[in-house]
Amino acid sequence: MIHSVLKKLSLCFLVLLCILSCLPAFLLFTGSITGKQELAVSLKGIFEEQGQTFFVLFPSFPTLRGYLEVMLDTPEFYVVFWNSVKLAFFIVMGQLLLSVPAAWGFSRWHGKLCSLLFYLYTILMLLPFQVTMLSSYIVIDKLGIMDSHAAIILPAVCSTFPVFLIYRYFIGIPEEIFEAFSMDSSSHLRMFWHMGVPLAMPGIKAAMLLGILEYWNLLEQPLLFLKTPALWPFSLYLPRVSQENTQYIFVFSFLVLLPVCLLAFLEREELQKGIGSITRKQ
Repeated sequence: MIHSVLKKLSLCFLVLLCILSCLPAFLLFTGSITGKQELAVSLKGIFEEQGQTFFVLFPSFPTLRGYLEVMLDTPEFYVVFWNSVKLAFFIVMGQLLLSVPAAWGFSRWHGKLCSLLFYLYTILMLLPFQVTMLSSYIVIDKLGIMDSHAAIILPAVCSTFPVFLIYRYFIGIPEEIFEAFSMDSSSHLRMFWHMGVPLAMPGIKAAMLLGILEYWNLLEQPLLFLKTPALWPFSLYLPRVSQENTQYIFVFSFLVLLPVCLLAFLEREELQKGIGSITRKQ
């Protein structure tokens, strides 16, 4: 009896957490279909520093005017949106080209040098961007790629996190599988392409999805390395919030949030499978 009650309470608690985690997205959507006058009234305490501030869950007079203004009358939206798509795409693709072979190498070749390199990889993975910011700025400036998308893409491509993630999956593959394949072919390249990559595909997909979710919201790197507004991603484009453009901010933010939410929802099983498998192998 007590176990059943505790199970129901735990379920209610998890449902409550789920609702609270979805609340910001819901508020963005309701704010995007709320008229400017209604938003001005509900947010009066913020802009005029007097009166009450409240947020209506359902607007009295829903409108799609904000979406029409952003998608039809604001070409800057498409510029910054596709800048973000470009950065996320090339970073993730570049990470796959480097991290998958690197993770395979760490999993197949053992020794003191390999262990030392992997230890350094782990340390670099734990370092935040603020620690490496100055050195990255100096290198990018010396390479002459400052104020270009290459200044964002190249350092991110060399991230160590996907290597660590995929490595955990490679070392979980039973050695007997590789021994059986070695009886037919002694080529390490064929073993990597025909055995390693297919068996580690859940971990590779998980690394890709996590990379997209991370680099879709880049802020510090573009803020430091990009000076030309035409190169900015959407994270730098949002103007200063004022009473006149509040609806625009809601619409812009919701449209930017929608693709990653859909991606996470559609690929949730792959993400859970990949991360769950890696966790079980640790």
